[in-house]
Amino acid sequence: MSRRSLRLRLFVGAAVWIVAALVVAGAVIGFLFVRNAERTARAEMSYTLSRLVALLEGSPPLRLSGQLPDPRFQTPLSGLYWQVSEPATGETIRSRSLWDHVLPLPELRTGSGERFEPIAGPGGQSLSALSLSVRFGDDAAARTVLVTVAQDRSSLDEAAGRFGVELSLALAVLAVALILAAWAQVSLGLLPLRRLRHDVERVRQGAAESVPETYPSEIRTLVAEVNELLEAQRQMLDFARRRASDLAHGLKTPLSAMESLAMSLRQGGDARNAGLAEQLSAEMSQRIDYQLRLSRLRHRSRLHALRSPVGDVVRRIVAVVGRTPDGTDLAWHVDIDPRLAVDMDPNDLIELLGVLLENAARWAQGNVWVSAVSDDRQGSVRLTIADDGPGVDTDGLNRLTEAARRHDEIGQHSGLGLAIAAEITRLNNGTIAFERTEQGGLEVTLSLPIAVGMGR
Repeated sequence: MSRRSLRLRLFVGAAVWIVAALVVAGAVIGFLFVRNAERTARAEMSYTLSRLVALLEGSPPLRLSGQLPDPRFQTPLSGLYWQVSEPATGETIRSRSLWDHVLPLPELRTGSGERFEPIAGPGGQSLSALSLSVRFGDDAAARTVLVTVAQDRSSLDEAAGRFGVELSLALAVLAVALILAAWAQVSLGLLPLRRLRHDVERVRQGAAESVPETYPSEIRTLVAEVNELLEAQRQMLDFARRRASDLAHGLKTPLSAMESLAMSLRQGGDARNAGLAEQLSAEMSQRIDYQLRLSRLRHRSRLHALRSPVGDVVRRIVAVVGRTPDGTDLAWHVDIDPRLAVDMDPNDLIELLGVLLENAARWAQGNVWVSAVSDDRQGSVRLTIADDGPGVDTDGLNRLTEAARRHDEIGQHSGLGLAIAAEITRLNNGTIAFERTEQGGLEVTLSLPIAVGMGR
């Protein structure tokens, strides 16, 4: 898919935003999970801390009036600990779960409320500690003790890790689903453009005169502009053809008058001037006919594909030309695969082969050969039309080839048909070449673009 593909750009943009949004969402959800877990753990530790303060005796020495109910406080290195310290005397009591480890004392701040912070625990554990400074008495003998409850963070970290893995898998599945949905949405959104391309191609092929305006509002304006452009082009071409036709018909009257003048001169005995007038009249008539036939050719873009069966067109033309006076007594040898097709308008192919077969029939002595083969490497069809007529000499072949290469009119001595054939070939991105046959006749070789998807 090309980098300039609208489908690719829309899809990649949607995919990038989906992935980025899910990554941010995953990070936020993970942070909220950890924060909520810590808030829950702090609430439980605050409750335990309150119970511990309630059990603490106010008179020295430091001691509890009872035991906390959670058995983990009695299990060494269980991950749940408490400690009560009196910084003034250095006296400390702690839960059995701490064994011989002493929790580091945070800075003592009386009346500052609960303090939550991470500290180091026994066995290299990372703990979350909740501390509270408690004052017993209001006189000079008042005591200040620091009560601490701590919990191992490893369970919280493991829970956060498991949640992160599960969340990542869920978000990955969601990302795949959303990306597929984005692809479907982009494809569905671009369907009108695909249909528009098909409708425009039908217009170019002549199957329709305009593009239907049954499109979404976002595209309908473009369709209207395309139809206006098509109508303007159609009117311009029709005007040009009418002008060419009017000009040609307008010249017919002077040509008729010139022919009448030539006849009068010949009857009056002035054969020289009569012949000159007849020659000029014939040449002008031929050039007018040439331009009129060119004006009817179908100019087309190479952005769309056409299909014209070569064998079918050749056989139809041979059936017609074979009934003319020039072709009645000829033997027609046609060797063409019926599957062979070229990428050009059927009318252009009929006009092209018609003039070449008529020219061959006009000069042939008894035989006309027509063959066609496909050239897969060049992507073309090589079509040959040969006759056993008098042909042309080397200089004549050079003039025909050079004129065809420069796309000039070939001239009346070589026939109007060959000039038309060269022009049609050029308009359809093909080539034409002229050679002498072994029998001395003329051989015309056409190389035309092969039809897309042609069965071989």
